[in-house]
Amino acid sequence: MAEFKIEAVVVLLLLLPGFLASRLKQRLTVVRDQSELDKLVEALLYTFVIYISFSFFAKSFPVTVSTVKKGENTEYSLRSDPTQLLLLAAIAIGLAVFMSFATNYDLWGRFFRWIKVSNRSWRDTIWSDVFHNFRGAVQVELSDSRIVMGWLKYFSDRPSDSSLFLEKAAWVTADYQRVPITGPGIFLTESSGIRSISFLNWHDGRPKKTRRHWSLRVLRSFYKVLRRKPTKTDF
Repeated sequence: MAEFKIEAVVVLLLLLPGFLASRLKQRLTVVRDQSELDKLVEALLYTFVIYISFSFFAKSFPVTVSTVKKGENTEYSLRSDPTQLLLLAAIAIGLAVFMSFATNYDLWGRFFRWIKVSNRSWRDTIWSDVFHNFRGAVQVELSDSRIVMGWLKYFSDRPSDSSLFLEKAAWVTADYQRVPITGPGIFLTESSGIRSISFLNWHDGRPKKTRRHWSLRVLRSFYKVLRRKPTKTDF
């Protein structure tokens, strides 16, 4: 019975890196509603990837069970390598950060669309797609036909919440005059009844230049290199 308990503890410790990576990714990205089985399967998949990466740096498990026979009794003890445990935790955190980055910036979706495998985005909803790709000044039309403008600062994760926070906001009157809202901004909740959101190319009366994230610029440069035709100087 004691042997079974020790083995169960060892298995739990070996699975913890995958659960750490899965939990951290859930905090850094917007994920679909998952059942407990879905969460377990995801954590096990992360555990598999983590130990594949771990095997390149270490040839043994970070936690082992040692047994000592004393007469008719057998004593079990756990032995661990702190350096390997720290390495395992670092790999788990690194994997979670990478997967979160790839999800938030739709790297997997861009790749599979590029090779013509799928037309889908890697993000959860089109609401998330839009707000990750477009920021800046917005014009929001409410259900009562009122219009408010401002700089998009925060937005809800899911369209069911449909909440926004706009900085330097102003109401737009019927004759298209702006009435500034005193204070840091306005928080539009679900009860505001957001009907539409227009993203404006506007910056203090001048067009605003949009900037792509550095990772997207790197991927675009890499894509141009792949498409470059070889010349005689390449050989």
